[in-house]
Amino acid sequence: MRFRVRVPATTANLGPGFDCLGLALDLWNELEVETTGNHLQILVEGEGQSVLPTNKTNAIVKAMEIYAHQHCKTLPAGIQIRCKNNIPLGSGLGSSSAAVVAGILAAAALLKIPENKQDLLECATQIEGHPDNVAPCLLGGLISSFVDNNKVISRRIPIAPLILLIVTPNFSFPTSQARAALPVEVPHKDAVFNLSRVVLLTEALRNGDVDLLSLAMLDQIHQPYRIPLIPGATAAIIAGRKAGAAAVVLSGAGPSLLAVLRNQSELQDVAAVMVDAFERAGLTARVFNPPFSNKGASVIEV
Repeated sequence: MRFRVRVPATTANLGPGFDCLGLALDLWNELEVETTGNHLQILVEGEGQSVLPTNKTNAIVKAMEIYAHQHCKTLPAGIQIRCKNNIPLGSGLGSSSAAVVAGILAAAALLKIPENKQDLLECATQIEGHPDNVAPCLLGGLISSFVDNNKVISRRIPIAPLILLIVTPNFSFPTSQARAALPVEVPHKDAVFNLSRVVLLTEALRNGDVDLLSLAMLDQIHQPYRIPLIPGATAAIIAGRKAGAAAVVLSGAGPSLLAVLRNQSELQDVAAVMVDAFERAGLTARVFNPPFSNKGASVIEV
């Protein structure tokens, strides 16, 4: 048996939607998995090919084993996994969630476990710790989600076409470090600041109202603590907005920045000034311009 699994990149939080909003992007990792031989083989091409493990510690394999175990099944000894990665590692674009979702879908396919989106989502959330990236990765589109008594509640929110720009600096900012930067408690006024914006954020995204987005994507809960830890990020955000971007926020925990543009003609100028801001801080940066994806992860037999 041989299967092809495709999983999209994601961008989470979108400013004030901390740990509850995520959006799938048209930027994909693809893997082919098949039963063959009598041992595990992992081949990696593209992003992370020189650093990702090719043994049982690989995140895809670990997710496969967890999902198999939850269904009281055992993976075959002989599995070959060929990965073609386009999602940068540790970038705030959901590479970890993509690996988890790919793993559980691969395990379900190899072991002939009937597809159950809720079951897949809850397993992925259990592994990742929160659903903000795994939900849009699995389901596609803009997803709002939370966990209630170990049950993941998620809903897709309609979204208008948007022009998105992502600038990814060459800076290691592990999720553990980004989480550690957050305070244990936040002031009441900061909680109200975010709550007062996140509902209008979803409406602005639904209607493509970029003027409203420029205000609704502001945040006081996580970005003020994380952005100063990323060299050049503050300057890049300021420069991007001065060059015409409606909003510039961290993508997930960072270090990537997500900009929403008013029109396509701004793309080159906004990208240039943001890259320049990172370069002035001593970092190179890459630019991505993916639309959002209404399609989530998929698996087909080949």
